Amino acid sequence: MITSAVNFGQLQPRFFFFFFPFLYPRLDAQLCKLIPKVNTNAIINNLLIFFMIISSFNIVSCDYTDVTLSFKDKYFKLTTKLKKTVLIAPLNWGLGHATRCIPIINALLQAKVEVIIASDGTALELLKKEFPELTHLELPAYNVTYRTSNMVWNIGTQVFKISWAMTQEWFVLRRLIKQYKIDAVISDNRFGCWSKQVPTVFMTHQINIKIPNRFLQFFANRFNHFSLGLFNEVWVPDMENEPNLAGELAHKHSLSKVKYIGILSRMKPLKVEKKYDIGIVLSGPEPQRTYLQTLLLDQIRDFHQKVDSTVRFLFIKGKTNLEEYSETANIEIHGYLTSKSLNQKMSACDLLIVRSGYSTLMDLAKLNKKAVLIPTPGQTEQEYLAEHFRQQGVFDFQNQNHFSLEKAIATANNFTGFKVNMKNDVLLEKTILDLISVI
Repeated sequence: MITSAVNFGQLQPRFFFFFFPFLYPRLDAQLCKLIPKVNTNAIINNLLIFFMIISSFNIVSCDYTDVTLSFKDKYFKLTTKLKKTVLIAPLNWGLGHATRCIPIINALLQAKVEVIIASDGTALELLKKEFPELTHLELPAYNVTYRTSNMVWNIGTQVFKISWAMTQEWFVLRRLIKQYKIDAVISDNRFGCWSKQVPTVFMTHQINIKIPNRFLQFFANRFNHFSLGLFNEVWVPDMENEPNLAGELAHKHSLSKVKYIGILSRMKPLKVEKKYDIGIVLSGPEPQRTYLQTLLLDQIRDFHQKVDSTVRFLFIKGKTNLEEYSETANIEIHGYLTSKSLNQKMSACDLLIVRSGYSTLMDLAKLNKKAVLIPTPGQTEQEYLAEHFRQQGVFDFQNQNHFSLEKAIATANNFTGFKVNMKNDVLLEKTILDLISVI
């Protein structure tokens, strides 16, 4: 018989487990201060199991079966909640925002974090195919289109629609946080996905927005910086110092909550046999994606008829809802390919023709491939990046309205492609662990 000021045998295990939810946050915080680099959740889980075993001994008079059933029925949910849940919310604006979230999702899963994906449209469809085993939720759609080459007109005429979608997703996020017990949110360019309930992260490569009109650019950047300030952290998928990819878009700023997490790409350099002379991978918002698809297919047909019929093309339309495949002697067409298949196909190409979207550039950096860039008309960010890399002698680019396939093939060898190794897996891993430690 053991006696003390508090008779734990009489209290039974219920005593400890009743107070544990109140003690847990304080204990977690203190452990984080004392040993910040250690997984405090694992320590607390072990303490929980230890006290459960100690408390389950028949110190005074305690029915073991009753204790076991009590724990199983009443406290199982408590232990399962100790596994953190993170919501990933990429913007559906082309496929780039979704594809660059893939390395983040994989890193979270490796850290034993439960991941929930929330988006809409083709971005959500892509991530469903990449991670069919995860929970997928739908957020309000921005439905931004680029019908002209004038960015100010394109965005200005849709600003109220975009603002309404941001407001809607803010309210939807509040409900999702409660319903799915979400511990943190990583938003890729969804401005409405911030909250005071849990830590929120905004991921972007555009801290500084490029607009042809300096007056509008000033106010656009003031709004952008204010919006970024609503989030606990801002993650930039780039290197902090030279060499980097984003240039002026993500550097030379005064924001204090910025973390550079390295290049994010689902691609890996592969040594495969060359199968295609030219690989064309389309992406980006409609209707410009469709316009470029029609233009390039027409030019491929003319090139085969008038210049060289032996040149072999790979053509990826970038439509996640299209399970299309066709092949002739010199052109292979796919509606969409998952990451692994696309990695194999792009690695087997001698030259790539792609948009100058930032996520595509990160893929090129990983693959070390030569490419010709075609900026999406009206996206000044893509126009800046294309010009930036042409000046550095890395990639050639042509405007969509004046694109010539024959010229692209002829001039591509005058440019080097990425020759710098930007391997940075440690940066992403450290950033993920830092996030987990505070939720």
